[in-house]
Parts: sequence; structure tokens; C-alpha cells
Amino acid sequence: MQSNYRVAELIVQFMSGATLQLADIQKKYDISVRTNQRDLSYIRKALKEYDAGDLIEQQGAYHLAHDSAQLDYEMVLATSNILLGTRALAPDKLNVTLDYLCSGLSPTMQAALRKQLTIPRGSYVPLSKPKQLLRRLHEVALCIANNQRLTFTYLSSQPTEPEPLLHHAQPVALFFEVHYFYVAMLSQERAGYWLYRLDRIVDIQAKTAGEKLDYAERFSLQDHRHHTYLVDDGELMQIHFIYRFYPQTALDAFPGSRVIQKNTDGSVIIEAYVKIGGAIRWLLSQGSGVKVISPVSLVKQMRKELAAARDQYTE
Repeated sequence: MQSNYRVAELIVQFMSGATLQLADIQKKYDISVRTNQRDLSYIRKALKEYDAGDLIEQQGAYHLAHDSAQLDYEMVLATSNILLGTRALAPDKLNVTLDYLCSGLSPTMQAALRKQLTIPRGSYVPLSKPKQLLRRLHEVALCIANNQRLTFTYLSSQPTEPEPLLHHAQPVALFFEVHYFYVAMLSQERAGYWLYRLDRIVDIQAKTAGEKLDYAERFSLQDHRHHTYLVDDGELMQIHFIYRFYPQTALDAFPGSRVIQKNTDGSVIIEAYVKIGGAIRWLLSQGSGVKVISPVSLVKQMRKELAAARDQYTE
């Protein structure tokens, strides 16, 4: 076989997504290792000249990787690991979703992705009571798009509401945060916007035409994410606290916060605007690594909470 035809045939095979073993190429075309390497060098130069991708070698096997294919792989790998980290989906739905994300990759990329995710998938630990949420996610998203109002039963986390209660509300924003999906709704029962956990919606009983709400007066997901930690509760206020651990941990907990002073002992003073109900939970979780210095009302509340916690262990 003439060398030009042989090289052309190899290029076509690589472009079609084939993975070729070096030994198989030599056997098929009856060529030496040196000739084989020369052919592959010609192919690499041509691919580079026309920006058509890179010829990748892995353990004696060659395949063509496009820049876009590499980016697709990286995005699917990142998304898959994020999804595994949420713990939000039941195992069967998680596997279906991961397989769907993987399906758009080339066979070679799929194999590489499965290998990378073997341990993360095998060690997946769902929430204690995972719900089948994919269909409900779609249902609520359509209600938001169509400005529909819902009548539904909802199981609150409050001990004063041990049974599901009937609610009437119009969903306006759907988002994920720390293990759970939430729906911000204009609620009749709460007389304003309220966050409902999607997995606590027991049954949607009716859908009716809602209002086309004024965007400026709607629930602001941006404000929520800047001022809230875990619980959208309490007054919005500016706080200052000394932080003795890695500063980025605190800055990530409260988006928009900033270091306003570095102390000689290695600690920093951080300023943040927060919804105080959720912020207290985070501040308490840091133990002696945090000291609130303002406002005075928060300092007093922290003392009260810490004293109550200490008293539980007093003999």
C-alpha cells in the first residue's frame, strides 16, 4: 500500500473516532515501528496546521482529541462530581443523570470518565430520605414559566406543624443550596415571599392562573445568596467578627464579605451583611475560632446561645 493512501486511511479512522493500537497498525499495513511513527508524525503536523485536534497516545493506543471534545469532557467531569457532592438525588436517578451527561462524549472519553468516577460513584451517600425530585423539578419550573399558582400540601420542619398543611402560593424562583432544592413562592399563608424545600412538598393538588409579578418586587435570589447562610431568616444587618481560621472559609460562607483588618496574631476582622438567623448558626459552628465584636445585640445573643450550649454539659 502506498504511504500516502495509508496515512489518509489512518486520518479517516481517527476522524471517525476510532482508537487504534500501535501494534495493530503495524500488523495491518505490514510496516516497521519507525515507519509507523513517521506516519503518525505526519498526521500530527497536518492536524496542528488545520487546528483539527491532537493525536493522543495512551499505553500504545492512539485517538484523536478535539479541543471541544476535551472541554466537553472537563465540563462533564466537573458537573458529575458536583452532582455527586450534593447527595440530593436518589441513587437510581443519580445514575440515570450521570449516564446521560456521559452519553454525549466520544467512546474514548466515556471510558476515561467512567474510570475517573469509579470511586466517587461507588462511595455516593444520598441524604437520609432521598426523594424522586426530577419530575417535581420539571413540574415546578413549568409553573414558574407559565405564571401558575399552586395549591399543595407541605410538611414543615417546625415541630409545631407535625402534619402536612395546605398552602397556596405562586413559585417564582427555583434553586439548589446545601443538599436541597428550594422554591421561592409568593405565599398566601406567609403573607409574602417564602422559601419552600422542594422535597417537603407532599402533593400538588391544583394549578391555577397566577399573576405576572413585577420583577422589581419579586424575590431576589441574588440578595438571598449574598446575605443568607443556610436559613433565610432574621434581620439584615452589618456584622463584624474576628476570625482565627483560614479567612477564605468565612468569606465563602458570606458572599460579599471582606477582610477589613489583619491582626498581629494572624487573625482577621471580617465585615459582612447577613440575615442574622442563618448567620448565627455558622458563627456558632466555628467555636473559639470566631468572636463577634459588633453589633452589641449580636454579641449578647452569641453569649446567650453559647451559655445555653455550655449548660447542657454541666453536671
